[in-house]
Amino acid sequence: MKYIVYYEGSDSTKDWLVNISGKDENDFEFKRLPDKNNSVSFTRLPAYVADILYLDKPDLIISGSTDGVHEKPLFSIEFATCTPQYQHALQRFSRMVASISNKCPSLLIMPNQKRENMDGPRIYSRSRAVEYGAVKLMDLFQIPAFVFDWPDRDGILEIENGLPPIQSEPMQILKELFKVAFKAFDNIDYIGALWGQPLIHNLVDNERVRAYREGQPTIERPGGGSGGGSNANIELISTNTLIEKVTTETQNQQNLLDTIPEFIKNREKSFVFYPTRYTNHAGDPYVGMISYYDIAFCRIGKSPRDRMYNLVAFCKDVSIEEVQSTMKNFIANECPFTNDVTVDNVDKYSYHLKQGCRATKSKPIRIYSELADLIIFKDGLLFNVG
Repeated sequence: MKYIVYYEGSDSTKDWLVNISGKDENDFEFKRLPDKNNSVSFTRLPAYVADILYLDKPDLIISGSTDGVHEKPLFSIEFATCTPQYQHALQRFSRMVASISNKCPSLLIMPNQKRENMDGPRIYSRSRAVEYGAVKLMDLFQIPAFVFDWPDRDGILEIENGLPPIQSEPMQILKELFKVAFKAFDNIDYIGALWGQPLIHNLVDNERVRAYREGQPTIERPGGGSGGGSNANIELISTNTLIEKVTTETQNQQNLLDTIPEFIKNREKSFVFYPTRYTNHAGDPYVGMISYYDIAFCRIGKSPRDRMYNLVAFCKDVSIEEVQSTMKNFIANECPFTNDVTVDNVDKYSYHLKQGCRATKSKPIRIYSELADLIIFKDGLLFNVG
């Protein structure tokens, strides 16, 4: 069987994958992931890869074909060397959500602890939020979503060619996981065959223990633990109170409030977070955080419509002009329909004719428009109609 690997980063990633997979180099065909979704190379991707990249881009997407024609994903992998405190860790969580929601098992390899500035005196420890999010994903989708520790020695990461050392204990477990996955991949129902493996059950149990070890994450303590609260500006309030807040804290919104879909009004409570930036400088909080809030505290099913609470971004100090200017810039500079069809733009023209700009518009707008039930600005509001 030939395996196809879509990847970004250095070519050392290819060597790492071949070594940890236990396969021969000739078993793989490596292809570069596009730098951006608005590139020509994105328009030529298979649909299952493009669907994953719609929300966010992992470092590796490994797929294969049992009949030589139809491809399906085996795993996605994200490597993260960032300091692992709450928000830094969770900005990568949207890559797990992107994969799992498209039936692709997901692996996130990141430090459990890391020293400040590589060798500084302070050691940052990973909050349990990312494991909790992964467990919730598995409960919802019954698809493996595992967090592996990047090996370290007293907070200093162990690195070989920019990647985790394969001989380390966590990577040896990952190596066993690959063996199990390759065997399960021969089944028509790959996910079902993989989910039933004893190793998967052990990894799920271990992840669940880690997620709950220091206390279940809650809205009051979204990073878990039994200590004090969080600096995250989030709250659970009644939807009626939310509507009153919009009326009193924003400008001239009554006519727009009357247009909110009934399914939003009918949910008794709303989970509200308060971005201070929307599209600028990766957002604040990081745009990937919305996917954690969704999975950890709102979602009760596979679809964003299946929620216990509304998921609301209350950008009360941000103008809706951020959305308008971003989309106007996209239309002026990226939308192919503003020009005639040529050899240079026919790929993008053909893609957008079929798909529109759903996957090629800017990442913050993609994620917020896909996941948020309501996005409230100081001078306007938008809502999810899906």
